[in-house]
Formats: sequence, structure tokens, C-alpha cells
Amino acid sequence: MNLRLLAVLLASSTMGLAQTPDPCATAPQTCATLIETHATSEMRIPNTAVDVSVGVSASGKDLPEVQRALADQSNKLLAYLKGQQVERLITIQVSFRPDIKEQKSGPDRTVGYNGSAQVTFRAKPDKVADLLAGVLVNGANQIESTRFTPTEQEIAEARRHLSEDATKTAVAQAEAIAKAAGMKVVAIRNISVDNDREFQPGLISMNGGPAPVNSVLTIPVATASGDEQLSIRVNITAAATR
Repeated sequence: MNLRLLAVLLASSTMGLAQTPDPCATAPQTCATLIETHATSEMRIPNTAVDVSVGVSASGKDLPEVQRALADQSNKLLAYLKGQQVERLITIQVSFRPDIKEQKSGPDRTVGYNGSAQVTFRAKPDKVADLLAGVLVNGANQIESTRFTPTEQEIAEARRHLSEDATKTAVAQAEAIAKAAGMKVVAIRNISVDNDREFQPGLISMNGGPAPVNSVLTIPVATASGDEQLSIRVNITAAATR
């Protein structure tokens, strides 16, 4: 009896489901069609800042001698850069290491010590040529890199503008598609924003051995700051009905 009753109930349930009308078939105006589209907006913005990294190095026969030399050079460099009113002046690394000489017979021998420090700062592109020359006669003996970039505020403002522009374009595309199909957009179901191209500031590397103070590198080297291209892509999912 129980098995027969269960079979009857299942059959009744199946008939009921089969007889339920499809609302999208009987009233298509109540069912939305999803339209997926995207738009990309691009612009170029000038590099208005330059991040510079310079190195200070000293060598000597004993550690105290190297420490004094490195301190003197670093202090001279920092004083010069503060006088030039650079931004984001930071000493990011200081290190000392022994200078080891290998021996064919017997243990390796320490013949001296090397010390180094790395200093970074931000300046205006029109000042960087004189600064690159100035640091080499004021304690630094190596220019490691210069990185031209817009400021963070300029990048954020450009991305905001690009996101707005791409969103408006994507919505307009969805509305045009809906109109062509005899429908209209009634809601935006989803929006996502992608950085179509990761922003990478221009980098000029000037790595090498210590530069002699009186070398040609102390002459200002002309630089061109250039600009950068930013790109934002906006993806949307729109709901449209007749």
C-alpha cells in the first residue's frame, strides 16, 4: 500500500509541474534579457615627478674607518638634498661587509671592509638633471635609477575620469543593443572595472661601479620626462525587457 501511494503522489507531482505555465512564454514582458558589454577608455598623462635612487659607498682597512667615511658621505648627501627641498627623502638601506681575500693555502683572510647606503628622493623633472650632478659631488658615488611618473593624485584622478567615461560608453552600448532588439534597458545588474594595462612608470637605470667625483657624470645630463598611458575597462551586465 505504501509503495502504491508513493507512486501515485509522485505521478501527481510530475503532472502538476508539467502543467505549470512558463511565465516568460505567457508574459515575456515580465522576463528580462541580460546584455553583457564592455568599453575601454584611454588617456595619456604627463610625468610630473621623478623618483631617484642614489648610492653611497666607502671602503677601508678596518670597520671604524669605513663607518666614519660612510657617515661623513651620507651626512653630506642628506644635507645637500634637504637644501634642495626634495620630497620623500629616505635612507632605505645601510650595510657593512668584510672584504675577503681567498688564500690558496690556509683560510680566507679579511683584508678590509666595505660599507654602503641607499638614499631615495622625489623631485620635479626639470630639477633632476642638476640634482643628478649635484649628488655626485655631495657624498653619493653611484646613481642607481631614476623613475619618471605622474603623482599618485594625478593617477587616481585620471582613473576616476576613465572609469566614468568607460561606464557611460558601456551603458550606451547596452541601450543601443536593446533598442535594436525592440527592448529597453531597465536595470544594470553588474559592473566590474579592470585595469586594462597595469601602470608602470618609465625607469632609467644607471647602475654601475662607483663614479669618480670629478668624472664626466658630474656634468648635468639632460632628461625627458615624457608621459604615460592609462587604460580602464568597464564590464557591465544590463537587464532589458520589451
